[in-house]
Amino acid sequence: MLYNIPKSTDKNPYKIPFQRGMATMYFCLRSSIEKMKSETTNIIIAEDHEIFREGLKMVLGKMKELNIVAEVSDGFELLEVLKKINTHIILLDIEICGTQGFESIKKIQKTYPDIKIIVLTMFNDNEVLSKIAKTGVHCFLPKNSEKKIIKRAIHLVIEGKLFFPLHFNEYSNNLNFTAMKTTKILIVDDDIDVITVIETILSKKGYEVITAMNKEEGMKKIREENPDLAILDVMMTTHYEGFELAKEITEDPELKNMPVLMQTSIEVLITTRPDVQEMAREFRKNPGFKDLHVLLVKDIITGKAGIDYLSEKGKTVWFPVDGFVAKPVDPGKILPEIEKVLTARKN
Repeated sequence: MLYNIPKSTDKNPYKIPFQRGMATMYFCLRSSIEKMKSETTNIIIAEDHEIFREGLKMVLGKMKELNIVAEVSDGFELLEVLKKINTHIILLDIEICGTQGFESIKKIQKTYPDIKIIVLTMFNDNEVLSKIAKTGVHCFLPKNSEKKIIKRAIHLVIEGKLFFPLHFNEYSNNLNFTAMKTTKILIVDDDIDVITVIETILSKKGYEVITAMNKEEGMKKIREENPDLAILDVMMTTHYEGFELAKEITEDPELKNMPVLMQTSIEVLITTRPDVQEMAREFRKNPGFKDLHVLLVKDIITGKAGIDYLSEKGKTVWFPVDGFVAKPVDPGKILPEIEKVLTARKN
C-alpha cells in the first residue's frame, strides 16, 4: 500500500492548505490571467453589410483575446489589407459582393496558407454548403448564429480545429469535415479569480463554460444547462458546501452519471487499494490524524476516488467522485484530467 500522507496534525484541518500556499496561489492566478490577456489573435471582419458588421464588432470586441485589426466591405479591399497587416483569422461573408467570397478564399489560401478562415453565410441548401466545406475553410456558420456559438467557433479555430454546427451533420458523410459537439463544463467556485482562470483555459480549448458561485446557484445551473462535467470547489461559503453539492449530484438518479471533479488545495491521499472508501475509514482511525476532518482519496491504479469527511454534526460521510483538480490551477494538469474523465464516462 502506498500513502501520500499530509504531515501536519494541526487541529484545524482547514488551516493547513490555506496557510501553505495562499500567497503562491494568488500570484499564480494573477500571472496566469495577465499571460492569457497578452496572447491576442488578429482578426479581420470582411462583411459588406454595415449593420451586420457593426454587430460582429460588438461581439468580438468583448473577447479580450481578439484584436480587430481591420474591417473591409469587399474582397479586393480584403486582399489589399492582407498585404499590410499581420492577420491570424478572417471572418468572411461568403456572399460579399456577389461571388467575391469564394474567389477571395482561393487567393488567401494560396498566398497566406497560415491564415484561418471562418465563413458566415445566409445559404442553407446542400449544394452551397457542400461547396463552402470543400474550400477547406476552418469553419462556416449561419449568419443568425448565437453570440456564444460564434465565440466558441473562434476559440476552436484559434486552436487549429474545425468547427461546423451540429445541424450540418447530415452533410458530413459526404464531405471531408467533422461536425463537432461542444462539451459544456460547469465551474462552481466562490473565488472570481479562480473562475476567470479556469474559464479562460477551458474556453480556449473549445469547451463551453458556465459558472456559479455557490451550491444553490450551482444546482440551478445543473438543472437548467445539463452540463457534461462539473468542477466544484471543495470549500465555499461554508467548509462543507462543495461536499454537499457533490454528494447531492452523485445521489440524484437524474444527475449521478454526470462526472464531478473536486477542486482543492487539500492534499490527496494516494493509495494502491481499489477500495478507497475502506482505506479512508482505516486512515481516520490513525490517532495522529483523528482531527483531520477531510480525507480526499484516490487509487492511482484504478483511478477510483472519493471524499470522506466529518459533517457539522460529527457524522462520517462518504461519496465517490471522478477525481481532483489541484489549486493553484495548472493548465497542463487540469486539461488532461478533464479529458481523461470525459473519455472514461463515454466508454
